[in-house]
Amino acid sequence: MNILAIGIHPDDVELGCGGTVILAVRSGHDVVMVDLSDGASSTNGTLGERQREAARAAEVMGVVRRENLSLPDTAIQSEDPMQVKRVVDAIRATRPDVVLAPSSDDPHPDHASGGVLVERAVYLAGVRGYKTAQGPWSVRTLMVYGGRLEVQPHVIVDITSTQRMKMLAIAAHESQFAPGEGKQPTPLNAPEFLRAIEARDRLYGQKIRVEFGEAFRLARPIALKDLKILGA
Repeated sequence: MNILAIGIHPDDVELGCGGTVILAVRSGHDVVMVDLSDGASSTNGTLGERQREAARAAEVMGVVRRENLSLPDTAIQSEDPMQVKRVVDAIRATRPDVVLAPSSDDPHPDHASGGVLVERAVYLAGVRGYKTAQGPWSVRTLMVYGGRLEVQPHVIVDITSTQRMKMLAIAAHESQFAPGEGKQPTPLNAPEFLRAIEARDRLYGQKIRVEFGEAFRLARPIALKDLKILGA
């Protein structure tokens, strides 16, 4: 199965669904990560640092490849035809069965607009009359993960076996999450931030009676042909 995990900035996939990505890789699925922007406008970290950190995190997670669409950081617009086309092209080139996408319910303007942009691109990717360099591709399942605000979960993935590697992938983004001399203090590099990520994953795990979990909202219902999966 082909899976496409999309983030707005280079650390969003790791934070929101990194455990699920690693679990999918371990299960033998092909996972591609796509970041919409390079995060160049971040309070801390140079563009070069962020690129190197993203590459290290991708290596930790074991994905097939990681791409950056270089959409303008702090200026992602869901109504921009060229930005929509870039994301549609990425979806059509990857031909994923499942897309993991960021939620638009987020106070960060890039996330609010970017979440809408991704859902729009998923839809347009399957429209034959929408022309890009790649042919049409219909995504089977769109799963939306939370950001600063949590999603009301339709699905919670048990990431108990991959939580430690998820936190290592997050830690690869040292410019964002590690405090240090000369860095501007932000909510991301506060000591409690990574503890809060772990606590959130514990909370979702508790809801399904495991140690750690990641929550997703389904963009539309999925079809079951056999109820055995509900007893797994």
